[in-house]
Amino acid sequence: MKYLEGIKKFIENKMVFCGIDIHKLRWVICYYCDGQLLEKVSIPGDVLSLYDHTRRLYGSARSVQFVYEAGFSGFTLCRQLKKMGYYCMITPPNRIPSDHGKVKTDKRDAEKLAMFFAGGLLKSIYVPPSSVEADRQLIRDRHSSQKKLTRVKNQIKSLLNLLGVSWSADKGRKWTKAYLRWLESVEFEEANFRYILDQHLKEYQFYRSQISELTRRLRKLSTSDKYAVNFKRLTSCKGVGLITAMTYLLELHDVTRFSSSKQLSSYLGLTPSQHSSGEHVRLGHITREGNSHVRRALVESAWTVIRHDPVLRDKYNRIRAKGSNGKKAIVAVARSLAIRLRRCLLDETPYVIGVC
Repeated sequence: MKYLEGIKKFIENKMVFCGIDIHKLRWVICYYCDGQLLEKVSIPGDVLSLYDHTRRLYGSARSVQFVYEAGFSGFTLCRQLKKMGYYCMITPPNRIPSDHGKVKTDKRDAEKLAMFFAGGLLKSIYVPPSSVEADRQLIRDRHSSQKKLTRVKNQIKSLLNLLGVSWSADKGRKWTKAYLRWLESVEFEEANFRYILDQHLKEYQFYRSQISELTRRLRKLSTSDKYAVNFKRLTSCKGVGLITAMTYLLELHDVTRFSSSKQLSSYLGLTPSQHSSGEHVRLGHITREGNSHVRRALVESAWTVIRHDPVLRDKYNRIRAKGSNGKKAIVAVARSLAIRLRRCLLDETPYVIGVC
């Protein structure tokens, strides 16, 4: 009791920092104040237990601020704590400074978070409104279904190759209605091969249907009051369609939070990595940090945009002429495209060729 009373007196009118190491069933929390480690304790993994513990022992502090790593728990805890009147930061794990220690435990992780948070050494990630996060899940689920569809198509091709069955090229392209009818009619000596192929075809049809439904919902969302105006501005660029435009809007949400085009490029992982020593400066591959969803969509659209925008096409050709491969050149185009789309939203104007 005397120890607890001492803590309460020590933290009076001071700021307390709390690091949370989150797991599914239990959380480890560490409180840090004025250069002193106050407490490390394990509690049940829910916000009410955290709130009760904090209010009971640290209610005399001027304020208590929380931090936890981005991960499976998402933004829910952060939003709940803010509703309770607390400040909460979510920090990206790859930006937490390393203490070079060889011992890693939950309590050490929580302590490290609290100490670095108190020292102002942690970066914060953007927490979107819950409505935007829900809309964003549509585009992410569509991409997930697309990957699963590709996996099923590869399984079907592998099975056909295994059995020496092939589709004649003069019959047309694969994955058309005619091709699917042919797959349904192929006969095998062993019944189980036919059964396996039928199961793959059911999966194929399921994911095709799911992608169509998600696309329909995204198209409807693009015409809603929240997104219609900005969606029209982005799609005024030939080569930027429904998926790229909605990915850009939903993943970035508020482009005003990027103070410069360099900051946006860095967030998208489209800036080159750098290894410098003395007078030697070497630029490497792009960092690939940040939001991979927008980066992927922009790269895919860039291949179409260069067919319609002569300025970006010239940029692509100039980089290729220096001996670079097409992938490196198209990534540079994607970076320019990201910056130009940002400018469309900031200036509230349609896409204009040659304007950055």
